[in-house]
Amino acid sequence: MTNKIPMTNDQYGHALPRGVFHWGLGFGHLLVIGIWSFLAGAGCAGATKAGYNSALDSTDLVKMTNDMAGKMLVDPEVQREIVARGTLKVVVQPVENRMTAEVLPRGHAEAFTGRLRVLLSQQASGAFTWVMNRDAFYRLRATETNIDLGPEPGDIDPDFALTARFSSLTTEDAKRRSAYYLCVYELTNLRDRTLLWSESYEVQKVAVKGFLD
Repeated sequence: MTNKIPMTNDQYGHALPRGVFHWGLGFGHLLVIGIWSFLAGAGCAGATKAGYNSALDSTDLVKMTNDMAGKMLVDPEVQREIVARGTLKVVVQPVENRMTAEVLPRGHAEAFTGRLRVLLSQQASGAFTWVMNRDAFYRLRATETNIDLGPEPGDIDPDFALTARFSSLTTEDAKRRSAYYLCVYELTNLRDRTLLWSESYEVQKVAVKGFLD
């Protein structure tokens, strides 16, 4: 049985003023809030407590990104790199879905890293410069938007990549469905492929089988 996270009409359009930018309280912030609100309003909020759903939901989105932002900003290696460089030029990628039975739509895959980006921009606005990823750039350009997207992706060289990888183990019997999630976030140096920072969020959820039918 596939446990599908509720879909949304997200365009993840990144209404960005430039290809390289300091992300503040702009369109991207509202977009992530919109996806979160959809998840919360689509019947997922509180669903795990009631035993309806074992999928990741808006509560996990908020908890894990709050946790990751706090841990990254106090990490000694990250702090040393910021002091040495002045600002870290980072490209943000959507979540890589390695889950066994869960579908993660593009909008949600981008929200789980996009909200972390927004939090880092709010809490350490001078520490990061955010570079639009290649797929988002060409997707926006294909929409024939009037927004100036800035230079081509190949003309901009980010120094780091913020990525996430979600894995899961799922068991199911006649009475319930149990899912364990491991969500790993990484900040990787693109010059030498070394890992600057990594943290994880773990959660286990159980849904009563009767509610799943």
